[in-house]
Amino acid sequence: PNPLRAHDAIGAKGANFLTWSCLHHLAEHYGGLFTPAAELIEHKDTGQNWYPPNHFRPLVDWALDGEAGQEFDTWILGPLFQMTALMVHEQRSHLAQLNIIGELCAQLRRGTLAVMRRHGPERVQQTVEAYHRLFPSAAKKAWHPKALEQMESSEWQQLYVNAEHDGEVGVISIGREAYNSDVDLELNRAIDWLAGAGVDRVIVSHDFHLASQLVGADTSEFYPALEDEDAGFRVSNVWSRTARRLHTDFAVSVGFIGGKRCLGGMLELLLHCHTVVAVDDASLGFPEVTLPVIPGMEGCHWPFRKARAEDWPKLLQLLLSGRPVGARETTGWLVDAAEPLEQALEAAWRTVSNGGARKRRELVEGPLDDFPNDVGALPPAGSPQTEDARRAILACIRESCGKTLNDALTVQSKHSAAFMRTEVCHRGRVGTEYAKTMKV
Repeated sequence: PNPLRAHDAIGAKGANFLTWSCLHHLAEHYGGLFTPAAELIEHKDTGQNWYPPNHFRPLVDWALDGEAGQEFDTWILGPLFQMTALMVHEQRSHLAQLNIIGELCAQLRRGTLAVMRRHGPERVQQTVEAYHRLFPSAAKKAWHPKALEQMESSEWQQLYVNAEHDGEVGVISIGREAYNSDVDLELNRAIDWLAGAGVDRVIVSHDFHLASQLVGADTSEFYPALEDEDAGFRVSNVWSRTARRLHTDFAVSVGFIGGKRCLGGMLELLLHCHTVVAVDDASLGFPEVTLPVIPGMEGCHWPFRKARAEDWPKLLQLLLSGRPVGARETTGWLVDAAEPLEQALEAAWRTVSNGGARKRRELVEGPLDDFPNDVGALPPAGSPQTEDARRAILACIRESCGKTLNDALTVQSKHSAAFMRTEVCHRGRVGTEYAKTMKV
């Protein structure tokens, strides 16, 4: 329960009562773990705000040593892990749904099950037991450590990416709006599983239930790269190699964009498919220049290798302006087909089930000759920072397009990593988010 976020949505009085009511009834059934705090009861009875109107939320600015940091983790993760184990024990929903609820509703950066999976069952149990030493009443009910015993199962391992097949055609669906290392690992496992089943035709799409849009990369994954250039190179290179598997590991791959938008890293990922089909009203774009970062999953050269030379200026505009465009406008140079939903679904299925009957746009593996120096009229940058980002992205485009496909992978990873160490990036959105959330 997060009364601050509920406060934003429905106001203090309603949010206070709603949060108190949920916890009150849960406490009656499950015990002290859910008992509303005295402060929450006071706010419920008085209807007072949690913070003054039109006022910034309080900022915490002190350092934690190792012992204090561990205690902080215990306070936060202990009850989260215990409550999640309870829901798993009671089989409240599919694990992928339980996991994504934490991200969509509680606005956690990662779903609790994904965090537990990273910790492993032993460390999760130790964290909850440490929490019980702080609050012994929480140990009396609603603790189900046996729910952790299945953490190595396939259901726990595929929280964000699902794969299925009918013996001939596979479908990979991504249930997270932003690409991160969890999605990357699960996507590789899904591809391996389909390969093991002998399935060499696949549709790759968002999950229609869990991710109505694909908004790019999870920028928190870039935080280590702001301090360590090798970390930036690794994330760009590893994710790009995963994306390339959609091109190399299948005889036919179709990227399906069925949500309201597909941006940045998620768009780069799907463009690696042999064919891309989108709903006609989807919004497509590369917002990296506005962050600013350099597209790190081959957006600076891969789409150029599949487009006609006369369409390269359109791609340059897309990458250097940061402004999205409608999928219908990109037919033939970014996507291969853009139709209303039902027709788009039929086109994707027809393409993959007929063995790739739709003619593919060729992927040029050699250097691209006669790359244009004139990028055309761009909208005003608005700041020197955006101007610097445009120059850096254009430099990456020109160098990676001037190399072979194999060499371009390293080139774009180097450009992406080097830019994240610059002051331009550090002053942008990714850098300021990092400074606020990770640095003291």
